Amino acid sequence: MEVIRFCRDGVLRRSFSIGSRRTDNRISRRVPLRVWENAVDPDVFLKSLSSHVIFEDGLTVGELMANLAPWADTMTGVAAMDFPAFLAETRRPSAEPLEEISHVALRYHVSIQPVPAFEKCEPLLRKTNDGLDAATPGKRLRTGRLQVEAGWDNHAILKPERRYLYDGSESISLSFSPLSDWQHLPIMIKMTGTLVDETALAGSAAYLGTRKALTRKDHPNVSAQVLSDGRRGNHEIQIDAPLPTFFDSIVRGFLWDVGFHYTPKERDRFSEDLRDQAEKIDAGTIAADEDKYDRQDREEFEAGLKMLERLEAVAAKIGLPIQEL
Repeated sequence: MEVIRFCRDGVLRRSFSIGSRRTDNRISRRVPLRVWENAVDPDVFLKSLSSHVIFEDGLTVGELMANLAPWADTMTGVAAMDFPAFLAETRRPSAEPLEEISHVALRYHVSIQPVPAFEKCEPLLRKTNDGLDAATPGKRLRTGRLQVEAGWDNHAILKPERRYLYDGSESISLSFSPLSDWQHLPIMIKMTGTLVDETALAGSAAYLGTRKALTRKDHPNVSAQVLSDGRRGNHEIQIDAPLPTFFDSIVRGFLWDVGFHYTPKERDRFSEDLRDQAEKIDAGTIAADEDKYDRQDREEFEAGLKMLERLEAVAAKIGLPIQEL
């Protein structure tokens, strides 16, 4: 399989090799993907989403984004984000570059967890002490089944001397930080991953019908975690990560997190709302915003109805019926 290489000069390249079985003569090159597009295959970029990827040593977040710049409009659809807007953000100078971060790491994880189920309760919603609506907690039910989740995600690794600022944590999330503040950070792919056994959690017993975890905490390969309240936590086992592909590691593992709110403006608005709510909770005034949330809910519902009307009009025009769920 061809390998896609993210390079520090901002040019995305593709491996190319030719060889002769008779003479053992072999030639290998790294060809810019745009050259391959023009000379061989105009669809090579989308075809490369399943290719393995490697990073040039020292590659930064900003350089990774620059590698994808020629396909910025395509990446908007592939990564479900306003890619040109985030790309522009990496090119703006930062007044407060993040200096407590060492690098960004893409890591592979596999988690084994019980399938949860709850007894239905009436009413479905209840009022909290703050006057907000919350789901009524139901009794946990035994399912006896397991589910597995696997994939890549990204972590901003703190410098060891700065971890005391974050209660000793090794990494933090940068989901709400402008890319301009951390585009200078090196980004790397870790080829060791973590298998997380969540059946070791105390809360898993109700779903599985047993307090026994799938893995043994006294096994030399198992790192048994302890929760902050002293209860038993997950069992973690180091594993080899699979070869990272463009879509799984870059798109799903990195860009989906960066572009979760689709645009930098929406990310900043959501971040501001969270800070505002936290301040009101601390001040005990959060309930006063119920009218605001009701209004937002109505506006979103009405916008959805207008969208449906447009879809129905187009469906009637081109003769493709919309089906009810």
